[in-house]
Amino acid sequence: MSLIPEKPIVISPTLAATIGLEETVLLQLLQECSTHGNPETSNGFNWITLPSEKLLRLSPFWGQDDIRRLSASLHEKGLLLISGGPFTASQPFKFAFNETCGSQSTLASSSTVNRSMVTENQPKSAKTIGSSWQPSEDALRQLAQLGVTKEFAQQQIPQFVSYWRDRNVPRHSWESKYIKEVWRQWQQAQATQNRKSKEVSLTGAWRPSIDALDILITKGGISGNFVDDAIPEFILYWRDRGDVSSTWDSKFIHHVRRQWQFFTGIMDQDSMPRIITSQWKPKEAVYDVLQMANIERSFAEKIVPEFVLYWQENGTPQCSWSTKFLQYVKRQWAYQSKLTTESSNGKQQGHSKGRIRDRSIIDALSDRSWAS
Repeated sequence: MSLIPEKPIVISPTLAATIGLEETVLLQLLQECSTHGNPETSNGFNWITLPSEKLLRLSPFWGQDDIRRLSASLHEKGLLLISGGPFTASQPFKFAFNETCGSQSTLASSSTVNRSMVTENQPKSAKTIGSSWQPSEDALRQLAQLGVTKEFAQQQIPQFVSYWRDRNVPRHSWESKYIKEVWRQWQQAQATQNRKSKEVSLTGAWRPSIDALDILITKGGISGNFVDDAIPEFILYWRDRGDVSSTWDSKFIHHVRRQWQFFTGIMDQDSMPRIITSQWKPKEAVYDVLQMANIERSFAEKIVPEFVLYWQENGTPQCSWSTKFLQYVKRQWAYQSKLTTESSNGKQQGHSKGRIRDRSIIDALSDRSWAS
């Protein structure tokens, strides 16, 4: 009984060393398919339409992604022409070998790939690029098959020529290098365009996603009330800057985590409930947290007296007056910012400029369970 139950794939070792082993195997498989197919002549090339499932059946050691990768590699090397887009298992694969119908050289014999295919498709010697170098129509057509527009491909020519003239490096095939470089630039441009299409500016209606809240509250152990208080200041800062982004959730998570780290440090330092004194001042760490929240220190210092006065009259002891004050400043800052925005839009003409609050201090200082 034979150890090889089916027809072997015969390849050229020289070609495999030149273009890669896997590329050579695929090239031989396509050649075998072309000898049993019915080619259609178009623009001087013989095109073969091959059912994708047949190619997958002939190469059980590969998947769809492997064939797409290898066929694209052969295309970039200028050996294979592809029509109708990259290889997929859902549609026929249409290809042609990059040699005209009347060419004297053949891509492969019935049993082995002809090594002359490589040498005949390359100049006899390497040379540097000329200042007037231009890609051929065939190179532009190959790029078009990869989805690259002709306008984009032509825009890359001056930069490509200038770059390689400065380096004065000789190459055997400038067109192959050009195709590879333009294809890389095109992919980067498409990725950038796709990323920018998802970038938006921050509005007053923005809220962190459920996933972001889950990371902060459920997995991060951060108080939900603390997260809620951080939203207005976050919106105000980035809205005033006018930036756009596709990663607002990530920015918000980082913003809250930094503040929470300082906030818990303040809470750990205060454990015994006490009544506030007339000389009370917030700890310096409070201003550090406010700075991270982009809240002006002068604003916080201005409202210390009214905060102290209220809680002296109230007489309720608290474990951490610094965290209580931090909460109050954040809420007042968000409230004043809201009034300023509405006033600038002509909705709150009755509010005077620079007013700290326009509501009862009792409402502003209502207890929050997390600050107790």
